[in-house]
Amino acid sequence: MLIGHYGPAFIIKAIDKRVPLWGLFIAVQVPDIIWGILILLGVEKANINPSLTSNPLDLSYMPYSHGLLSCIVYSLLIVAILLLFKTKKQIAWWMGLAVFSHWLLDFLSHRPDLPVYGDTMKIGLGLWNYPTLAVIVEVGIFVVGAIWYAVAVGGFKRWAAVLFWLFVVVAVIASSVRGDAMSPSSASLVAISALCFYVVATIIIYIVEKNERRPN
Repeated sequence: MLIGHYGPAFIIKAIDKRVPLWGLFIAVQVPDIIWGILILLGVEKANINPSLTSNPLDLSYMPYSHGLLSCIVYSLLIVAILLLFKTKKQIAWWMGLAVFSHWLLDFLSHRPDLPVYGDTMKIGLGLWNYPTLAVIVEVGIFVVGAIWYAVAVGGFKRWAAVLFWLFVVVAVIASSVRGDAMSPSSASLVAISALCFYVVATIIIYIVEKNERRPN
């Protein structure tokens, strides 16, 4: 799951407009950002296995980025850091929830490769084993969140509306042709591509957020 993780970010922003959406876009991808960095450093391991359905990534070793205990720690750490910098408690907890939402959605989509502790007790419901359903669920979460957010803020000023909906459409199309059609040459290439996407997506959302209509 990639764009599906942004669904909770949109929903949290729609519920509480005080929470910065660009910050939520970073928060919901914290485990994957850590994964990308650790893959490039050779700390965590993954391979490309074309025989796997929906997603050819064989995530063989990722105890630090995607372990259940690790993700709980990241969530609480984000809350603690934000509170340390005098962030409002509710906003801090929303951000912590955003971080943990990543693991919850991964639990739904991943095969049993998510360790509970260390590299042991790997779990996952395996939605990836059903490619069509996996795309429908991911795109659905993303689109519902995007629409909810857009309605909640009353739309966007001028060209920001075009930028936002273009981002949504391109993300949906890209997500729909991933899976079996995706054939990266290495896990490192996947990590680099993902990290670049997170940066671009966050910049786009930062610009869009600055141009919300924000009805009274």
